[in-house]
Amino acid sequence: MQQISSKQVLRNQIAAKKKALSKAELSNFSAEVISTLELTSLFRDATCILAYYSMEGEVATHDFIDKYHGSKCFILPVVRGNELALRKFTLQEEMVKSSFGIYEPEGNDFVDFERIDLVLVPGVAFDRKLHRLGRGKGFYDRLLPLIKAPKIGICFDFQLFDQIPHEKHDVKMNMIISQNEIVLE
Repeated sequence: MQQISSKQVLRNQIAAKKKALSKAELSNFSAEVISTLELTSLFRDATCILAYYSMEGEVATHDFIDKYHGSKCFILPVVRGNELALRKFTLQEEMVKSSFGIYEPEGNDFVDFERIDLVLVPGVAFDRKLHRLGRGKGFYDRLLPLIKAPKIGICFDFQLFDQIPHEKHDVKMNMIISQNEIVLE
């Protein structure tokens, strides 16, 4: 029980830090994270990327996806009950707002997980041992073990810690990128 409550305390602390920052600050921080990501060989060599369409307070991915979707295939998660289905991103204008307030692509489910070269993973917090703390619903905990591609957690500096609460079943990242730090396995 202590582990669960410490996870919630950490989620609340991160939420408070995000609230204290302006949209402009978060946008600038996002640009720094994305610029670093663009320099990695994992990103440069990838042709099919499982990304996420950012919500407010996350490392912003909308412009990044728009910038590269002509030269790289982007797959985005779609919430379906307690699971994440995957769909191919086509155009920003074709995204539909879900009941969670997340914009999601329409169309057929993408099930060829072997084609995915890279996974960009959001999180509430990460640590330097490559663990990730999500929002608590377990969506990524169930999805990530199905995908063999390298996983990069992208976050702001204030979301990166020496150690966070984690479980044995949690999938570790291969890399974590924040504005001023890259953590490698």
